[in-house]
Amino acid sequence: MKTLLWTIVAGCWFMSSWIAPDLAMAQETGRQGTEEGASPVDWRNPKQSEEYVIRGVRRQNVPGFIKTKGGWERQIKCVEARLEYRGSQNAASGNVRAYFYNREGKLIDQVNKPPRRQDKDRKYVTVPDLFQKGKTVEVYYPITDFHEASGLATVLIVFGSGEDFAVEAMPKTSLEPLAFEEKKHLFPGWTPDDSEEAGEGKAPSGALSGELEIRRLREEKHQYDVNFDGRYRRGMPCLVAEVRAKGRITSPGRGVVKLYVFDETGKRVAFRRGPSSVSIGGGSYVGAPQIADESWHPVFFALDGDLKEKKYPTHLLVFQFGGKTTAIVRSSAGATVESLDFPEKGALETAP
Repeated sequence: MKTLLWTIVAGCWFMSSWIAPDLAMAQETGRQGTEEGASPVDWRNPKQSEEYVIRGVRRQNVPGFIKTKGGWERQIKCVEARLEYRGSQNAASGNVRAYFYNREGKLIDQVNKPPRRQDKDRKYVTVPDLFQKGKTVEVYYPITDFHEASGLATVLIVFGSGEDFAVEAMPKTSLEPLAFEEKKHLFPGWTPDDSEEAGEGKAPSGALSGELEIRRLREEKHQYDVNFDGRYRRGMPCLVAEVRAKGRITSPGRGVVKLYVFDETGKRVAFRRGPSSVSIGGGSYVGAPQIADESWHPVFFALDGDLKEKKYPTHLLVFQFGGKTTAIVRSSAGATVESLDFPEKGALETAP
């Protein structure tokens, strides 16, 4: 009898401990529904547009060349999205964005417009200003080494206009942890808190626990194509260097590299906001560095425009990433980083 009584008591305790959390959850859900007037959000079923339709998203090599942040690249891995407008008008404007997330669901990159590319007939293609009714439009977003090194796990495509959007994730997943600008329109029952509103849809600019390095600043004629005076030409003079972030990169991002040019007196006479687009062979092009690890990134500045009129003696390269700044100088006039005047000088931790 004692054994039977103990079994009944233990069983009741087990059932109560299993039911209590569910009951508390149900009661909390009921309170939220009555006090806030909101029903739970179904994160796997967004409010999809009936006019702007995404007919599929998949990994696919681009047919020809495509413009990346580093330059033009050929037949590289991309995310292909097939879009179609099915509204009442003959044509309508629409936006299409791609969001890239790592394994933790953190946004690592955002592309607001599909890049220019070539089709199978080698003709250049850009996303149309107006989407014709019933016509399928294919857009491609490059999957770069930067994305892979950043732990790319999910790509989100959003297509639409105003407050009317369609969305598709590759691979399919709950959209609850993913930050993107159109989220509030696709889930009308959801309201972002202050922290989400502030950071929503913004890719990180990089964070670094370490230091920046620049090496081998030199002038050379580059054997491959260089965007020189607005056209791609071979054998053009460039200023070349390698840059890297050394240490723990807590958030991958895009590095900023600038060039300042000075005359014999130390007066600043020319400026380049970012590197030129340059082929490095094998169908790969580079430009501004995308930084996710300690790899060295080549940067090229074409000595075109006002820089080809006269051979100036001093070139200063400034590299910024993760809130840090460094600089290096190449001068036949004896100039140093300390002797030159440039806007980022105050941000230098130590002058080389």
